[in-house]
Amino acid sequence: MTTHKPASRGLRSLALVSGLSFFMLMYSVAALAEPGCKQEIRQQSEQNGVVRLAVYEFEAGKYDLAILLGEQAPEIKRISFSGRESACTYQPLVLQRGGDWGWHMVWQEPGKGLFYARMDGEAWVSSPKKRIVDQPVQQVEFQLDGQQLNISWQDETGQQFSRRSADEGRSWD
Repeated sequence: MTTHKPASRGLRSLALVSGLSFFMLMYSVAALAEPGCKQEIRQQSEQNGVVRLAVYEFEAGKYDLAILLGEQAPEIKRISFSGRESACTYQPLVLQRGGDWGWHMVWQEPGKGLFYARMDGEAWVSSPKKRIVDQPVQQVEFQLDGQQLNISWQDETGQQFSRRSADEGRSWD
């Protein structure tokens, strides 16, 4: 007579090993993603496609800011060329359609400040970035009313500030 060992012991060991592998995989992904770090802002384009202002890894471990056009195999338009080693170097905050010419973009670079740029929607070329403020900010808000733009924020103490543009972001007060 042949004796069989209960299958449950083998299954429990397999489940434990699988669970541990899953935990290690999830831990690795979480460590790489740098929690608390916003990676993209999404908007719909006129052609019902998706446009994203995103932190993009152009080379292994080198990140820059980009506009991504589309979901599957997106067309990538690079905005910055720093090749930073942290995905949290750029924090996309605003991607807003600007009239019929393109997009307004606002992002923060920790330790460097708050920035604004315009992205042409035809040639997909970005204007040079404009530093709005050179200190850490929080509670950033962007308002667009025709050609009038307003970016407001709070400093680390909670004091409110703002900058305005009367010409769709070409110049700022």
